[in-house]
Amino acid sequence: MRNKIDESVDIKTIRNYLRDHPDFFDKNPDILETMVIHHKTDGAISLVERRLQALQEKNISLENKLNSLINNAEQNQKIFENIMTLASRVLTAQNLLSLLDILDDSFKNAFKIKYHKLIIFDEFVSIDHPSMVFNNEKELKKAIPELSDSGKQFSGEITEQAFQLLFDKKNQIHNSVVLCKITNESPNAYLAFGSDDPDLYKQSDSKYFLLHLANLVGQSFIKFIKEV
Repeated sequence: MRNKIDESVDIKTIRNYLRDHPDFFDKNPDILETMVIHHKTDGAISLVERRLQALQEKNISLENKLNSLINNAEQNQKIFENIMTLASRVLTAQNLLSLLDILDDSFKNAFKIKYHKLIIFDEFVSIDHPSMVFNNEKELKKAIPELSDSGKQFSGEITEQAFQLLFDKKNQIHNSVVLCKITNESPNAYLAFGSDDPDLYKQSDSKYFLLHLANLVGQSFIKFIKEV
């Protein structure tokens, strides 16, 4: 008997609470997904309809996540195919200039990378090519202090002055870059990629594939730089 009285009191408390808080289920839609409710409507939106709406919204959210995963998988597959194509093309390079031509074409047209440079720290190497820049390593690490800490790579947003130093592009306040060291031999060299999107190269997938590109370029660079 006592259990029935307690249950009655609890139900009454709940009823009063729900009556005083008519937006409770709007604020707690997950509860609707676990409730068992018989459908009875008087023209207003019933709990059954509200629960159905909550489930539909959840399904839409899951569908959007699935589509996002599929799109990412397709993009990753395309990037992988581009890397394989670039690897085959790199094998046809005869010297450093032809290698730079191949890289410039691939980065622009296949990978759609807006800004890219091969940075060499060697005052005795002189090659005129739009995708190559000669720089002072101390000056670069001063402009991008994080590069001194990581040593081999850096990704993220840099200052407007540092962006101009890398890509000769002025007034690029919002940006993101990836810098990858492509060789441990002399001369030191980095592959630099840049974007107007400050979030682009914060994504792990982007950095992962760009590191593969850096390794690929580094092997051919070591071979041809010795011939210059």
